[in-house]
Amino acid sequence: MVRMAPDVDVAEAHRDLDFQGEHIVSRHRLSSGSVEPGHPARPPKPTAPIGVVGGALGSVRDPLERTTSEEMSRTRNQPDPTPSPDLLVIGAGVIGLAIARELLAAGRRVTLLERSEPGRAASWAAAGMLSPLGEALEPGPFLRFALEGLEAYPAFAAELEDETGIEVELRHSGKLRVALSHPEAERLRARHAWAVEHGHRTAWLEPDSLAELEPGLTGALGALRLDEDLRIDNRQLARALAASVEARGGRLHRHTEVEEILHAGGRVHGVRLAGGERLECPRVLLAAGAWCGRLSGRPDAVPVRPVRGQMLALRPEPLPSPRVLESEEVYLVPRDDGRLLVGATEEEAGFDPSLTAVGVQRILAGAIRLVPALAGAPIDELWTGFRPGTPDGFPILGADPEIEGLYLATGHFRNGILLTPATARAMATLLEEGRADSLPPEFAPTRFARDPAGRG
Repeated sequence: MVRMAPDVDVAEAHRDLDFQGEHIVSRHRLSSGSVEPGHPARPPKPTAPIGVVGGALGSVRDPLERTTSEEMSRTRNQPDPTPSPDLLVIGAGVIGLAIARELLAAGRRVTLLERSEPGRAASWAAAGMLSPLGEALEPGPFLRFALEGLEAYPAFAAELEDETGIEVELRHSGKLRVALSHPEAERLRARHAWAVEHGHRTAWLEPDSLAELEPGLTGALGALRLDEDLRIDNRQLARALAASVEARGGRLHRHTEVEEILHAGGRVHGVRLAGGERLECPRVLLAAGAWCGRLSGRPDAVPVRPVRGQMLALRPEPLPSPRVLESEEVYLVPRDDGRLLVGATEEEAGFDPSLTAVGVQRILAGAIRLVPALAGAPIDELWTGFRPGTPDGFPILGADPEIEGLYLATGHFRNGILLTPATARAMATLLEEGRADSLPPEFAPTRFARDPAGRG
């Protein structure tokens, strides 16, 4: 499903470039205030001390704070007294962080290797919608797994907030999936029918009922109401997960890019970094999102590709609705700080991080078509991110079929935030107990394994 869609005055714009290796994620703030790009306008709640070094509490530190080159050099040149890890995690987005957090709770030694900053790639670029019925095209393994994640979120978020002091803004917002055309209305009616048949709580709103509920919508032919949907601030979620990982004793190496998986005799034994260093470990987890496909060392590349998404945030006064609003062209996600997230394009553009005139125009046009009053709203921020797409649209979760000790947790596409709790729990069970019964077999890496005769 493509999220797409008037020219805007970008006077006083300034650009913050978040360097990720040779790639850049662009974030533009279109206000003259001093708010740091990507941060809430209001001050966050104070965080608990989380600076873990060698298992002891150190000074308070924002887990997403940039590491200076001097600090990196000092850390690199000091001997590391810490015992070897039980697991190396490649990638510190919400998926890698959440899995690491589960294993740390079980007493495992975990080291994460992040090519940029924790949670600053797809996890940062997302909108934070938690909408299983909005994302599933039909009943099946994806919907079941997504519902597991949704059910787990309240306890998951509460525990993170209690542990770190970082508010993740989990809200029971609900969603309206709005039809702006007759074909779209028919598709949504069909989704409503199978959802009800399978016992899910949804309602179809005719135009009159919808107008009473949301008078700011125009031209709508009806809407599917999803009352059980939640939303979360994905950027705060990434902060909290990074804080929790470090507080539990995890070692998080920033600006550390992995180039190759090392293995011999069909068994993984570590990784090689971009600078040539080798790190030895008997188990490795690939959780690097769209970058998994670039890692060498496997017989075949991980079948994950980057799908660029362009997004923006508006500051309308007031917000058009406390609910998430979505059409086939665009989604609108409110935030507690008064911003409205608008997204998103889905583009096969490789790792090109550019914001484009046509991309921004499409999502703005879609937003204004859905809620005309947004035409005068100031633009607060624009950014791009790379979703990890797979050939069949399902995540890749499980043990590598050809290299013992290698595991994959990637390919979540546009649902990484939604699937985080379920993925973390299921992958931790696999890594700790060797059981894959919590993982849908349809997500297994074996579906992309080579044919024994060498044909696939």
